[in-house]
Amino acid sequence: MNFKHVATAAALVTLGSSAFAQTYVGVGVGVGRSCITTNFTGECAHSSVAGKALVGYAWPGTDFAIEGIYSHLGTFRRSAGLGTTDVKVDTLGLGGAWRPQFGASGWGGVVRGGIEYGTVKGHYTEALPGTPAIRYATVDNGAWQPYLGGGVTYAITPQIKLEGDLDYTRVRANGLHSNTGVATAMLGVTFGF
Repeated sequence: MNFKHVATAAALVTLGSSAFAQTYVGVGVGVGRSCITTNFTGECAHSSVAGKALVGYAWPGTDFAIEGIYSHLGTFRRSAGLGTTDVKVDTLGLGGAWRPQFGASGWGGVVRGGIEYGTVKGHYTEALPGTPAIRYATVDNGAWQPYLGGGVTYAITPQIKLEGDLDYTRVRANGLHSNTGVATAMLGVTFGF
């Protein structure tokens, strides 16, 4: 009798796992805003474009998931005085997400956080009046930083969700003596399978 209960429980867990476990992929595109704090400049700038791709796994029967995310946060240019700073930022991260559904309406949410490695490629160029531009500093490095994000989702089908996200991260560019805070607003779609 005891063996029957254990076998039944194991079968239900197996069925539940296959029925509710969901691997998903997603893409998003939007705009980024960077606030660069360096010894040379200290202003904010918009990027031309930002984008991300993610892969996730939702645990069976819960709203929790683990995600791997690649983001291109944009190319930022800021001028101050006689100099110009150009910074291109890419990140690769791993974190958790809470993805609740708000009833049967199709609307839901997402809150994510984790740690990511941000790479910074940038340079500072200085041009004195009447002279050619001089490249003052060039960097190509990165550092680990936390990231946070949140947004809303709308399920078109049980496997396809539209997503609107706001994400924030910080990256470091040691050669430019900078801390860069990058906020992105993106629209995207996730596909579950």
